[in-house]
Amino acid sequence: MIAGMEQEEERKGIMNGLREDIAELIEDSGLALQIGENDLLEPAGVDSFVMINLILRVEQRYGVTLSDGDLRSEVVGTLAGLADSICAKRKEDTA
Repeated sequence: MIAGMEQEEERKGIMNGLREDIAELIEDSGLALQIGENDLLEPAGVDSFVMINLILRVEQRYGVTLSDGDLRSEVVGTLAGLADSICAKRKEDTA
């Protein structure tokens, strides 16, 4: 039970960090902070250029490497998908 709560807190923290990074990259903190976890990122201004920079920040901040398979739009197209991918990579790296 505690491990599940810790994982959910980690996931929420990652999503908040992603919102902050997106806010900086699209230069619109109001729009970025309104992104729901299952909202598509593209309508919020996350185009391919922003996504590349976001992935670079993610890899640096969380010490993970996202493979081509991790970069499919159904994986990184939402905050939840991206956060879940980061959590899974971090779990793999500690296993």
